[in-house]
Amino acid sequence: MEIFLSDEYETLWTAVSAIMSILATMMAIFALIYSMRTYRKTMQIVHYGEIDKMYFEILKEALNKPHLVRQGIERSVEQETEYDIYAFIVWNFLESIYDRCMLDHALQKTWFPIIEAERKIHVAWIQKDENRVKFKAEFLSFIEKGKLEVTT
Repeated sequence: MEIFLSDEYETLWTAVSAIMSILATMMAIFALIYSMRTYRKTMQIVHYGEIDKMYFEILKEALNKPHLVRQGIERSVEQETEYDIYAFIVWNFLESIYDRCMLDHALQKTWFPIIEAERKIHVAWIQKDENRVKFKAEFLSFIEKGKLEVTT
């Protein structure tokens, strides 16, 4: 029984205890980092789903009223009003997407081609001075570049 009372035994268990405390702390840190990354990925998926759903609703409106996406056609006064509202909705949505893509570069691969496609359809609308004042200068500068490039 003398072995359990020796100073070497106490030193050994003190060292084991210290090592276990360090390991427990490291595991807790890794668990926290993993949880944060999992939460972030989950939120990205949720946000992507919401964005995708919003864009689907915008496209459904165009499907019901093709004059909203056709360029170079004669529109009635009512159709022109509908187009102005629709184009504002599209550009407002695209600006929101742009803001999101600047924070999450992975989204650029998906959404920059869509921004480019919508830009080609509605560029004349956003070039009007009365419409440009509705958007941030950074976004307008981004749109004016033409072919949008994905950054890494």
